[in-house]
Parts: sequence; structure tokens; C-alpha cells
Amino acid sequence: MSTPMVTAHPPLRVALVEDDRIEAERAIAALRAAGHEVEWFTEGVQFMSEVREARHELFLFDWHLPDTEGTALVGWVHRSVGRRAPIIIFSRFDDDERIVEALAVGADDYIIKPTSATVLLARIAAVTRRFQGAATAPLRVEFGPYRIDGASRELSRDGERIELQPKEFDLAWYLFLHRDRLVRREELVAAIWGRDLGGSARTLDTHLYTLRRKLMFAENGLRLSNVYREGYRLELAPAAAGASGD
Repeated sequence: MSTPMVTAHPPLRVALVEDDRIEAERAIAALRAAGHEVEWFTEGVQFMSEVREARHELFLFDWHLPDTEGTALVGWVHRSVGRRAPIIIFSRFDDDERIVEALAVGADDYIIKPTSATVLLARIAAVTRRFQGAATAPLRVEFGPYRIDGASRELSRDGERIELQPKEFDLAWYLFLHRDRLVRREELVAAIWGRDLGGSARTLDTHLYTLRRKLMFAENGLRLSNVYREGYRLELAPAAAGASGD
């Protein structure tokens, strides 16, 4: 039996972030056969550094990447590229918790690997139709007494707005969106400034120092941990975490 031909209508410009060459080549072949244009990235930092000015119409992210997670890239696209295109997460995990997490951070669909070319193209067509026909609500994150709104670019603590500079807000947004997860330094630099930032280590440290001072994490039940030579983790402070579990 011959495989049914699925044609792209209309063709899309697709960004694929997948470190597994076999999986990537399988997806690229299916997408190009359907008329789509594909740009392939093997790492999250590479993707974040190169797509700021691109006009992709679909994003396909593997969950596990060498330097970050696909769920982290979802938040970055919403914040830095703009919510102009649907996002699909690929993963070998088929448990409900993973699916819920991917959708909760803003992915539009979740596909379990491996999948056939026809199913992949059908899911892309379906999510594209849903995306084009639906209004997108602005993203907001609440953590402890803090509320951060990605649409209005406002951050408040206990209802009181805190003034932040543009890069300070971008940094806060990324950390709040990926709270409770280790965010590597190079991931932060790529997400906020891109690959060409000169003196990135000092610049990042300066912004984090200012952010700690303005937001007063420790006084309000949060902790921004510095994991030596690795990165940062925004989380509830131990006392606050214990109280929330009572």
C-alpha cells in the first residue's frame, strides 16, 4: 500500500530544534516532501541566538536538548520572538505530567516520538488551523507574592508595581517562567542578549544583582540560587516551601 501524499497548504517556514540526527532527518524529509521550508538547529542556545529576526511560522522542539529543554524554548519564543506561530513539543515520554507541563508553559501540541510522517503533517495542519482561528491570551506568571505579565511587561509584588529596565524585565520573565529549574548561564545570555554580547558574564552578573535588589527575593519567600559554574534556579525559600506544604 502506498503512503498517502500530504501536501502543505499553505507551505510553512519551520524551525526544528532536535539534537538526534535520525529523528531530525526523518522530520525534515516529511516536512520538505509536503512543501515546507525547514531550518534545523541542534541546540537551544544556537536556536535562540539565530532566530530573533526570522519569520518562522511553526516551531518544533524536542523536549530534551544538550543545553536546555524544549519547554524553556517555548517561553523564550513567547517573550522574545512574539507569539506569531504555533509550537509543538516532541518527546519520547507519554505520561500525563509531561503533556500537561508542555501545554501549561504554552506549547500548542505534544507529539510522542517516533511518529509517522502522515500523522506529523496532520497534527501540524490541525494545530495551524487552531492557531490561526484563535485569539491568544497574554501569558502571566504568579509565584509567591509576585505577578509578572508578559504582555504588558509589568511585574508586581503584593499588587505593587516594581519598575524594571527592559533587560531586567526580560531576565525576570525568563527566570519566573522557568522557576524551579536550573537555568544555565549561557542559556540566559542567549535568551536575553544573543550570542554577540561582549562581556556577557559581567553584564549578566550586574543585571542579576540589580534584580535581586529591586525584587527582594529573600525578604519575600523566594530564593535565586547561584549554582557554581552552572547557572541559576529561582525557587521558594525552604521556610516558604515548607509552609506551603502544610
